[in-house]
Amino acid sequence: MRLLERGEQSAALAAAARSAAAGRGGVVLVTGEAGIGKTALVTGPAARVPGVRVLTGRCDDLATPRPLGPLRDVAREVGGPLAVALAGRGDVADALLAELSRPTVLVLEDVHWADDATLDLVRTVGRRVTGLPAVLVLTYRDAEPDGGAPLRSALATLPPAAVTRLPLAPLSEAAVAELVGEQVGDGAARVHALTGGNPFYVTELAAAGTTAPPPSVRDAVTGRVAALSPAARALVELVSVVPARAGTGVLDAVLPGWPVAAAEPERAALLTVGPDAVAFRHELARTAVAETLAAADRRRLSAAVLAALQRLGADPADLVHHAEAAGDVAALAAAALPAARAAAAAGATREASAHYRRAVPLAGALPDAERAALFEELAGAAYLAGQVPDALAAVDAAAGAHRATDDRRGLGRCAQVRSRLHWYAGDGAAARREAAAAVALLEPLGDSADLARARAAVAQLAMLGDRAEEALAEGRRAAALADRLGDAATAAHARVTTGTVEAQADPTATATLEDAHRAAATAGDHHEAVRALVNLAWTQLLWLRPDAARAAADRAAAHAAAHEVDALGGYARLTTAWLRLRAGDPVDVETAARAEAGRDGSVSDLLARTLLAERAVRRGDPDADERLADVAARADRTGELQRLVPVLELAVEDALVRGGPLPTARAARAVELARAAGGAGWGGGRLAAWASLAGVRHDGAGPAAPAHAALLAGDPRAAADAFGALGWPHDRALWLSSLDDADALGEALETARALGAAPLAARVTRRMRELGLAVRHGRRGTTRAHPAGLTARQAEVLRLLAEGLTNAEIAARLVVSPRTAEHHVTAVLGRLGAGGRREAVRRAAELGLLSS
Repeated sequence: MRLLERGEQSAALAAAARSAAAGRGGVVLVTGEAGIGKTALVTGPAARVPGVRVLTGRCDDLATPRPLGPLRDVAREVGGPLAVALAGRGDVADALLAELSRPTVLVLEDVHWADDATLDLVRTVGRRVTGLPAVLVLTYRDAEPDGGAPLRSALATLPPAAVTRLPLAPLSEAAVAELVGEQVGDGAARVHALTGGNPFYVTELAAAGTTAPPPSVRDAVTGRVAALSPAARALVELVSVVPARAGTGVLDAVLPGWPVAAAEPERAALLTVGPDAVAFRHELARTAVAETLAAADRRRLSAAVLAALQRLGADPADLVHHAEAAGDVAALAAAALPAARAAAAAGATREASAHYRRAVPLAGALPDAERAALFEELAGAAYLAGQVPDALAAVDAAAGAHRATDDRRGLGRCAQVRSRLHWYAGDGAAARREAAAAVALLEPLGDSADLARARAAVAQLAMLGDRAEEALAEGRRAAALADRLGDAATAAHARVTTGTVEAQADPTATATLEDAHRAAATAGDHHEAVRALVNLAWTQLLWLRPDAARAAADRAAAHAAAHEVDALGGYARLTTAWLRLRAGDPVDVETAARAEAGRDGSVSDLLARTLLAERAVRRGDPDADERLADVAARADRTGELQRLVPVLELAVEDALVRGGPLPTARAARAVELARAAGGAGWGGGRLAAWASLAGVRHDGAGPAAPAHAALLAGDPRAAADAFGALGWPHDRALWLSSLDDADALGEALETARALGAAPLAARVTRRMRELGLAVRHGRRGTTRAHPAGLTARQAEVLRLLAEGLTNAEIAARLVVSPRTAEHHVTAVLGRLGAGGRREAVRRAAELGLLSS
């Protein structure tokens, strides 16, 4: 097929390949519907630049994908360390990155079908490719319903500056006419109308010489198949039941002499014949043929393929697919467990979970110990895949097997896993109950790594529950036991917890957390290494130290990205997004929240929902009440002040701004929980401040940050100044709106309008009218006249930004306070939709705002 109307995309792909040859890598995303020509583009001449090799791997449409399937295609071509690593004798990511140290175009096709392990490698390579002489080309169907969320999550981690997007559109009527020529008479216009300009549909109809309406493509393909000789037709039908490609070893076993039969469908442009496999030229053609087979024929052919694969010792995932298609329950059960363990070892968590579930029918025939191990493994895989209900069912089944043999150590292990699952699902009470049960079961059995982990879990839950003394005691016991047993990872886990308690009490006491971060990283437990930094960020945030919090969150996100700790990496990125939101930056919270799609009920999901609720409440969105009620209910289930206090704060703010009833009952419950816990770790001063605004006292909460201390003292001006010093304009404007001062109210109104905070702007307007002050409606005339809607003062600030002046220098030039200058800068960024000063200046230049 000629590549018509793909010149722009071909040029962009060629440019990316040339850039890789020069040592500047990147990512190219080629998207479009099935049959749109993605493969034709990426395997055509555009990607073939002198001195740059092209490596291609394809994701398969198997019932459950093979872990690292496309990388196995690449390894067959390059061999060496990558093939060794894929055989389980090395790190696959390191081997792939080493392979990409020479000029390469790495094409991974159909990543909408990719397994988790492949998507992990997409993240790794995509984040590092700018420093490599390589371009990573990904093709996928952008409207594919299956697997969309994991793929979107992986793509969200790619650096935007490194990504080139090449969406492929359908062909025009003129291009269709050029393709079909005289092959369908005068029907080019009709072909375009029938196919919508899809190149595959066009070429199939042209080859068939028909303009029959859909299901025309299937009819066209099957019509060409029907015209083949019986031997050639048998080969085509056999290949149709094998996703992606049929290995020559399978064909030799099932259809001896197939090469002779292959010539005819190859000439008919149905099949491509390679040195080690035969495949359809297009996946749509394969599925069209497979769908015409009778169910009995599909089962018969799948059974024949399965028997050949069994003799060849094929990949367990392929055995599972064909056993399922053949209805061979015994073969399916036998292959499922090896497939599950291979997927788990590769980090393909969704695939591992699916295979473990297929292996469950084996469980009844296994000895109790092996049955328990199967269900424990299933629980672990399901948890990592975010399938908490499935994980809970599996751990209950494992506990049942342990109970049959009175294996108390196994029961203790299951209780600890169950605790973790309940916490992840937001059920704090159940999590604490199971953690205590785990210790009670394991402690009588003597010291063990299982006991150390159980104590560390109890300590972590105590810390999250604001029970500082218990968290310190249990954490130190767990760390000491782990040290004696040489379990460095568990010792680091425990010290992350005790370090967090120390930083909760004193934001400068961060040494233990930093040490724990380094120890966890050294031990290879990068989940705990990231947790240390995330907790450091949150302790700084609770003490209202946003710069320190942002630095820690950025470090956490970077470490998570480097070591594939995606769940906590998302949490760190959400923390940064929250800090930016508070600073008035025009951050797209939706982008940060979408990256956590599919983690419903998780702590990251709750944080994402909290951010969206805050944005909705402050903007006055129609669904603000619904969002606030949702996060309140979810936070209540956790029983953790870390989740409850932000919701209380938002509820109080909403009531103050809109004049509704204060959430007194919510404040009282939070204060009661804090008193019962006896701690002040997760923002005791913060809780006291916001509870007092709701009419509830919280004595003995400990010290508070300056802004919260001002709220406790009933001093809104001091609170406004303190929040302003943090660079949080909405919070400053909120407390300025409580003052009977024209200048303060004027600033509050201007800030609210600049931030798009309609409820706060309405509150300020009401207050000004109550005080008899004049309220300017909308923007001034100079503002309306300005192309970007800037006031005269904001336009002046923009010109000073273009000169490269700092906030302090702008304040001196305008003879205003540094705080006022900062608010003007924030307003300018908001008007221009810029994420920073440089971007604001660039956009201003593009709009011609700096020429006058």
